[in-house]
Amino acid sequence: MNSLILMTIIFLGIAIFIKWKLPVWIGRSGEKFVSRKLHRLDPVHYRILNDLMLPSHGNSSATQIDHVVVSNYGIFCIETKAYKGWIFGSANQEFWTQVIFRYKERFYNPFRQNFAHTKAIENLLGSQRLKTPIVSLVAFPNADKLKISGTDFVGHARDIVKKIESYTNPVYSDAERDEIADLLVGANIIDKEARKLHNREARGLKR
Repeated sequence: MNSLILMTIIFLGIAIFIKWKLPVWIGRSGEKFVSRKLHRLDPVHYRILNDLMLPSHGNSSATQIDHVVVSNYGIFCIETKAYKGWIFGSANQEFWTQVIFRYKERFYNPFRQNFAHTKAIENLLGSQRLKTPIVSLVAFPNADKLKISGTDFVGHARDIVKKIESYTNPVYSDAERDEIADLLVGANIIDKEARKLHNREARGLKR
């Protein structure tokens, strides 16, 4: 095998690896950015939980949640999408659209995805602990423009933080807030093999 063929094989291997891993890297970068913004919330009243994997009663054995904010003012479940360009859609549509110049791609409505996340939290906590509905929010930290109708619970990272801060009526005591946060942390699935299985199941559902 001459050096040119070898270099071509290596280059193709690297290109395939990057193409496979790039969406994961971009997604994690967006989640870390949103996490940093959320951590600007007053730690006296807010607890920030990132990358939770909780038991699910749906199509998958578990559901992965980007961020949960447990506060004296309510519980907020945040789905982060690291899409760039313009984002079009409405709260009731099954699919939204990403547009970058002439490129268009549809993706599943994040609120519908986040519904499974909020149900997993509700099932874990039980109705006795929940004093108010869990607030579902969607963050687009990298989007150039958001054109989403029918809801004001979607925005850039700073918009999501402002939305959370707009809830000012206390509903949970400090002890209740910490109990809820501790229950979520305790239920978090950290086993690597279980997380790999979940990722394979999630990819299968998207096909």
